[in-house]
Amino acid sequence: MATDRSGLLSSRLFERLATSHQSAPLEEEAQLVEVVESIKRHLVELLNSHPGNSPCAPDLGLLDFNDATIGVLDLELNIQHAIRQCIERFEPRVKRVDVESLPNSGDPLQLRFQVHATVALGRESTLTSIDLLLNNKRYQCLN
Repeated sequence: MATDRSGLLSSRLFERLATSHQSAPLEEEAQLVEVVESIKRHLVELLNSHPGNSPCAPDLGLLDFNDATIGVLDLELNIQHAIRQCIERFEPRVKRVDVESLPNSGDPLQLRFQVHATVALGRESTLTSIDLLLNNKRYQCLN
């Protein structure tokens, strides 16, 4: 994990390499937006991965929740818990993760979640929220 001169946690390695041509440092607010966008991209990759698919991190990702024997409420609670654990374990730029279920928008095949997490900003930190949609077995960020 890298930090810039202001101590802000920055993007992932390949994102920093791709933007290494930028020489002017960004303002703190712009840096926060950039970091949150990087976290969102990482969460989509992370949550759409499944344990056993990464040889270097066999626990990376989420289990498939296609078990029809568990109820909808239990399913939502299990997914909430799994999302929180996965983020806490594999996204080091956030702390104090909380995941809540949001009401679905009329489509019973979609589940919506909101992730609340603290992003470190050097000596300071800020709370951010990320809306997730589980649609057709794929996670997407909505905001």
